[in-house]
Amino acid sequence: MLTLVARLRRSGRSQQFASAFVARIASAVLGFVMLLVASRLLTTYEYGVYVFLFTLGSGLGLIAALGQQNLVLKHYRAQDGVSAHNAALVRYNLGWLTGAVALMLALCAAVFVAEDALPDPYHRLHLACAFAAVFALSEYLQSYFRIHGRIWLALLPREVIWRGACSAMLWGASLAGLLTGATAAMEIVLGLLLAATLYQIRHLAAHHGWESWRGGLRHPEAAPAWRGESLLFTANNVMVAGTAFLETVIVGALLGMEQAAFYFVALRYAMLVNLPSAAIDTVSMPMIASHFQAGDREGAQRLVGRLSLASFAISSAGAVAMAVGAPFALALFKPDFAAHTDVLAVLSLSSVVMAFFGPGASLLTIGGGERYILVANAVLFSVYAVLLCLVAVPFGILGVAVANVGWTVVINLVLARWVRRHWNVDSRATAFFTRRAWAPVALVGAQAAE
Repeated sequence: MLTLVARLRRSGRSQQFASAFVARIASAVLGFVMLLVASRLLTTYEYGVYVFLFTLGSGLGLIAALGQQNLVLKHYRAQDGVSAHNAALVRYNLGWLTGAVALMLALCAAVFVAEDALPDPYHRLHLACAFAAVFALSEYLQSYFRIHGRIWLALLPREVIWRGACSAMLWGASLAGLLTGATAAMEIVLGLLLAATLYQIRHLAAHHGWESWRGGLRHPEAAPAWRGESLLFTANNVMVAGTAFLETVIVGALLGMEQAAFYFVALRYAMLVNLPSAAIDTVSMPMIASHFQAGDREGAQRLVGRLSLASFAISSAGAVAMAVGAPFALALFKPDFAAHTDVLAVLSLSSVVMAFFGPGASLLTIGGGERYILVANAVLFSVYAVLLCLVAVPFGILGVAVANVGWTVVINLVLARWVRRHWNVDSRATAFFTRRAWAPVALVGAQAAE
């Protein structure tokens, strides 16, 4: 580990890791402030509706990105600058995103027209669709600027400024008597996210030019391959969005908006435990992708093994701290939330499991395993969705949390198997203690020739 730190200092990557950690920590803190402010200003029911719309909009936005955030991460060659290949890739990305945004806005208009025929809260779904359109652009822009090592530009607008501004605006709207419910809250959040995203778009245009928005789907050489990968990435993102947000949606639909409000808060707290993994992935995935592009499996193994161990160690310590402070943390939102500290403890365990297995899913998306992860997710997620519906009513939110841990273990085992079999890379934290994690590169030439 000390060797890794020393190399990071010499390579100049330390600044990027520091920026990622600061931005991710600030994002987590400001995200909780944002949730806390909303929970204090809205009734429990309206807060549950706000959480429902926000969750659905985020999930739809992840899907509406149509895999372009993964495609640019996999194929953009940062060392080449604004080359013909990179310019064509960005145009292709933006072409797909333009179509996705248009589709989301059309869906938003359709729901808005039909709102009188829908019961509450479903007549407010047009807000979730509009949020999804902007969120999709934001997801892509984060990946784009990560590749360039511009961590602050990737994370600061949405993860820090947007969240902080939302808290201030929600509070100000309440003081002015304008925060009448979840609808007004979502409108404020949506408007501020749009402003942050437009700021990032201006910087992308300054780098690649405004003409990058034209002719995005015209690339006869690479377009067929990119199209196939985009469809696979999109399908995989459907699964990712489903696993990330389905639980809250099911809890809201089967157990009520009040229970959904608590479960969303508990999930956010559990995400704090996984914060080290998120921060490390922000900087390390482009580095790992460059090893994969060069066929350097041993180099990828050394990097992955060290970073996975660091993520697991920090996440484990975070889970212990979370278990101690859970009652107080939950009571900050609503006093009755403190009665469900066991749910938060179980969800924190799920985050530790994710950290132990390292960036397994991400390795598949940049290492050619898109089809495998899609099939695995489709089969296992179908079982998981049915399981959630079966356990939600008889076992409540604790049953949903336990099912979450089971799902996390199973899917990570399945994904880790593919990475070991096809790339001979062990992404688990224990890989640091094997010879593969620190042995000198000896087989790069042979492996690259395979």
